[in-house]
Amino acid sequence: MFECKLWTAAVAASFSVASLAALANAETLPTAGEIFDKMGFGINIGNTMEVPGNPTGWGNKFPTEAYIDSVKATGFSTIRIPCAWDSHAKDGVINESWMDSVKTVVDMCMRAGLVTILNIHWDGGWLESNLSDDKKDEVNAKQKSYWTQIANKFKDYNENLLFASANEPATTDDNYKHETEILMTYHQTFVDAVRATGGNNASRTLVIQGPSTSVDRTCEVMPVDKLPKDVIENRLMVEVHYYDPYTYTLMNDVADWGAQVYPQYYWGTTDLATGDDIIHNCGYNAWAGAMGDPCTGERMDDQFGKMKTNFVDKGVPVIIGEFGANNRVGVISGEDFERHTRGRHAYYDYLMKSAKKNKVVPIAWDTGHEGENNMTIIRRQSEPDGSVFDMDILKIMRSAYGLGDYVNNGITHVEGFDGSSGTTRIAAGARLGSDLVQVASGIIRVGNRLESAGEIRLFNVNGTLVRKAVGSMSLEKLPLGIYFAKGVGAPARVEIH
Repeated sequence: MFECKLWTAAVAASFSVASLAALANAETLPTAGEIFDKMGFGINIGNTMEVPGNPTGWGNKFPTEAYIDSVKATGFSTIRIPCAWDSHAKDGVINESWMDSVKTVVDMCMRAGLVTILNIHWDGGWLESNLSDDKKDEVNAKQKSYWTQIANKFKDYNENLLFASANEPATTDDNYKHETEILMTYHQTFVDAVRATGGNNASRTLVIQGPSTSVDRTCEVMPVDKLPKDVIENRLMVEVHYYDPYTYTLMNDVADWGAQVYPQYYWGTTDLATGDDIIHNCGYNAWAGAMGDPCTGERMDDQFGKMKTNFVDKGVPVIIGEFGANNRVGVISGEDFERHTRGRHAYYDYLMKSAKKNKVVPIAWDTGHEGENNMTIIRRQSEPDGSVFDMDILKIMRSAYGLGDYVNNGITHVEGFDGSSGTTRIAAGARLGSDLVQVASGIIRVGNRLESAGEIRLFNVNGTLVRKAVGSMSLEKLPLGIYFAKGVGAPARVEIH
């Protein structure tokens, strides 16, 4: 413990002089509290950019502008981009073209006017499964390297881009206090690395994840006075997740935990099952073999209230970075499914209202999956892309925040968010469909060829170089999908239909 504290103090001391100099030369961005005021409620681009090595590997296509714009049009103000980095890196260096792929998604979100949270996600658990003394130095080295590169890529972006240190750092029941001490070195490394890059990063709002993103553990062992030291005040937020109770929200299969525990489908007090089916009621006690206390929103009020008391009321905004409850469509049917649906709607309704009352930002988990046990709100895996998949849940979320019935009136794109002079670096003109389009990189597309005065390098969405040419490049025999062409300037997105 003593050695750990010395390490943190030494890093902070060596970092602060350079960072203060950077602060003096940078625009001062709004505080975390001011950012919170415009975050409303949010949604995740789940099971996409965080897939290790391949953003399309878990069933979703690469995010489209139609989808991102729809997120904004439906009433969401915040979008979270779970993102893999380690599986796109070698010897601590992130593949440059993977950076370009991530930047494309960030740009679409920022252009839509969304508060955008970019994180380092699980990605094999290189950080989140290694809260241990023997891995601490190795993880801190990667954390510093990755965040230095990420922060430099986005250092000119405005205050609507937030960085989040991790996702769900896993602590154990027996050793969570010491594991949290190690976790805090990872968070300190994150803060120090971002601040040291200067520019708008010197005052950008940063998000710190609690141990296991658990409300109770976060309040117990990561209070405000244990948060990372920062060279600027009021620029940190805290993140927890809420899938409570697990047996209701996420559990899909029967488990033997000393008793046979079944997935629970029915939430609340008025739509519970009877007879042998009571094993599927939220609140059923498998060990007692009887119904316990039914699940109600009081638990949400208790948990979100703790975050308000321990953080929000002390000047540190809070995000619920993920929440949701599985839709048991296809698992149960008939009156059982109707009963489940009423309870699930009540769950979302109470959660949204409790989050708003306790001044925490609820960000729904959404994976795009449309079958059994889905949490999808906006359509991504079927057409029309970006249309509303679950209108009932969307209405509940909108209503809790005082929004009326959803009408798609479109959105107005925001330009200049990246410090450029009024235009995005990857904007509509840089999407090379089948027509002739001139872009900033000096590349044009003529039919199935790319033309340029210089070198052309073509990468897939994983950041892998697939073709290279000088002057002219054929697009024949390429698999359908999205690519990125790089010339002398910014990358251009190439769509092969």
